[in-house]
Amino acid sequence: MNKRLSLAESLRQAARVSEPPAPVAVPTAATPPTTLPATTPRATAGVQAATRAGKKKVTAPLSPDDHKRLRHLALDLSVTTEALLVEAITDLFAKHGVAGVGQGSRSR
Repeated sequence: MNKRLSLAESLRQAARVSEPPAPVAVPTAATPPTTLPATTPRATAGVQAATRAGKKKVTAPLSPDDHKRLRHLALDLSVTTEALLVEAITDLFAKHGVAGVGQGSRSR
């Protein structure tokens, strides 16, 4: 069973439909069959939002109740949960005297 394509990959393939298909070489007795590479690079590798360029992701498990409270706080303050997490990490660095405090982006 084939793996289902992501939405982005499906859109890329749909855009390629207008391109003429590449000719397929049929091996004959005179020409030995060629082998395909074992792996092909993902077309979506390295694609990310410009606002996230040069940044790393960090994840942490939260209880469902804490996750809900974080989302509600973000809504109450009209900011994203990501902005709240960046603010919390910046405050954590300041609390522990880590150099470079405020190098992240605070958006409020």
